[in-house]
Amino acid sequence: MLLTQDQVSFYCRNGYLIVDKFLTPKEIETYAEEAQMLVNHCYEHGDIVTHWGCVIEPFGCELFDSTEVSEHARTTHKGFVSLRSSLFGSSSAATCTLDKFGRCAEQLLLANSRDSDKIYLLNDQYIVKPPHEASAQFAWHQDILYFSKEERQYPVISAWTPLSNVDEHNGTVLVDPFPNSSCPGVYTDLAHPQNARVFPAVMSAGSVLFMDGRLRHCSMGNSSSHFRTVYMPQFSLGRMVKQEATNARYTALAVPLDDMKLCLGQDKA
Repeated sequence: MLLTQDQVSFYCRNGYLIVDKFLTPKEIETYAEEAQMLVNHCYEHGDIVTHWGCVIEPFGCELFDSTEVSEHARTTHKGFVSLRSSLFGSSSAATCTLDKFGRCAEQLLLANSRDSDKIYLLNDQYIVKPPHEASAQFAWHQDILYFSKEERQYPVISAWTPLSNVDEHNGTVLVDPFPNSSCPGVYTDLAHPQNARVFPAVMSAGSVLFMDGRLRHCSMGNSSSHFRTVYMPQFSLGRMVKQEATNARYTALAVPLDDMKLCLGQDKA
């Protein structure tokens, strides 16, 4: 699946893009079943909200031994697909993440870039809000600010994908579009948005909200009687690296969309 030029242009102006029915029913089912397995596992080790902060990473929720989540699994296409597929005995989710989500993220990240670098999967995560959890909220923020100054040189995109219908009652996202497309991501007051264009993302299952890392957004608690589960891979333009003491290491994942060799320290791959 590829995005149209009109969709890409809209994203560049506003910092977000919603694509209805992005996932097929089978793809929704695949991610939903995987999420349920991960949720069950996490509840055996702590509360989803207080212990996990509503965020469940397949490679970071103690499902795998630390030796299994090797650099090979975190930085190569083959290694990622192999370990990720062992969760559910199928490569469907891993392949969809890299191919379907990844290719659209590539279009959007490269639209305003003169860089010839490649696109990498940065994070692979589910965001789960249990029923009747009004406290399961995320304040106004920009995803890029979760990273250090040195890491912010890498443009980031998030693909927020609900696996069931979402609205303002079960914890959807409030989106604050770029106030000025000539200065994308520049907001005068992060805590108190003044933009009259702020809106709740009311979306059907399998639709996707692509968000520029600089887009301001927040999410509400879940007052419904059902779990609200979202799959949200993140991609970066270039391999995001942080410097620690005398050596550098990857910030999170650094999985290329294609099967290629990847070595820390190379300028390009």
